Amino acid sequence: MNVKNKLIAVAVLSVSAVFLSATSAVAAGDLAYKSSVDAWKTSVKAAKDSYDASVRQYKEGKQNYSSAKNAINEKFKADMAASKAKTKAAIEASTTAEAKKAAKASGKAEVDSLIAARNSAVAALVKPTTKPVKPTKTDKPVKTTSN
Repeated sequence: MNVKNKLIAVAVLSVSAVFLSATSAVAAGDLAYKSSVDAWKTSVKAAKDSYDASVRQYKEGKQNYSSAKNAINEKFKADMAASKAKTKAAIEASTTAEAKKAAKASGKAEVDSLIAARNSAVAALVKPTTKPVKPTKTDKPVKTTSN
């Protein structure tokens, strides 16, 4: 081998060594970037899943509260109608003004107790929790470029 061929061989080997080391550095950078993106994706998915579960729980609580409150109000309406009918029948059956007055007072007391019972039943209901807050968006990792 002459000197010229040796110089060319050394130059080719040097360039290939530099290229291979740069390629492996880029590959290591790509690997770090891919792992950070995977961690970011996992974090975002976990936050979304947690939020979705909170929303489902909130909706169920709200629906349970609403249906329980509606049941209490329906019972109250039925009890009020029965109380009014009973009071009306007692007033019509009364022959004296004092008996009518006593029937009205009894009806009013019964209505007041029905209202108090409804109010305490509604107050005893477990109100739904506060509305869940959407998770804050996190930025996707940025790929670093090295020249």
